[in-house]
Amino acid sequence: MDYTIKDVPRSEQPREKLNDHGAESLTDTELLSIIIRTGTQGKNVKQLSGQILSEYSFQGLLNVSRSELEDFDGVSTVKSGQIKAMAEIANRMRREKRETLESLSDVESELEDLKLLDSEKLRVFFLNSGNEVLGRETFDGGVSSVEISSEDLLRSAVSKNAAAIVIAHNHPSGKSEPTEADRDFTENLKVSGEVLGVELLDHLVVGRKVYSFRRDSDMLNP
Repeated sequence: MDYTIKDVPRSEQPREKLNDHGAESLTDTELLSIIIRTGTQGKNVKQLSGQILSEYSFQGLLNVSRSELEDFDGVSTVKSGQIKAMAEIANRMRREKRETLESLSDVESELEDLKLLDSEKLRVFFLNSGNEVLGRETFDGGVSSVEISSEDLLRSAVSKNAAAIVIAHNHPSGKSEPTEADRDFTENLKVSGEVLGVELLDHLVVGRKVYSFRRDSDMLNP
């Protein structure tokens, strides 16, 4: 039998607080309690939500697996699905809201999923002159194995009227130090882009940390 929250004062019950004061009045724990609705024997829903958020932030919930969530006593398959759906909605809203990439940290926040992959992916951000994102594309493979050339990337950028691009790829080994192939690809893309009027703003290599060619080398600096 699920342990309910009825013995908690009404003013502290998430649903009643939502009704009385609006969603903005709720804490993170109370918001998650609204989503998963019930706790379990000996643990009400606020206690269960607090336990989950003590392990994972809202951003962290996007990356944790459903099976890991179900390791929490009281989190069923249904509840883990609800939590993952909530996290993905928040992630999509964040992406819609962020229309520009103004800094390296903005780009890095778009690459968290690449740290978890066991195969290489190449992601490209197409930007206009105001750093507004015109589009994103993700390809299988890294710069040495992906089935797309620098010419193909630039052709796609031109078709989108992009003034600049940012590219990123992951190293499943966890090492973020660029390889010679990474350096060669970066140089070729930079030079070819200059001919076509498409600036390569940065190339990021994602391992356990993130290497930025603009920040950590001289290749893309003016």
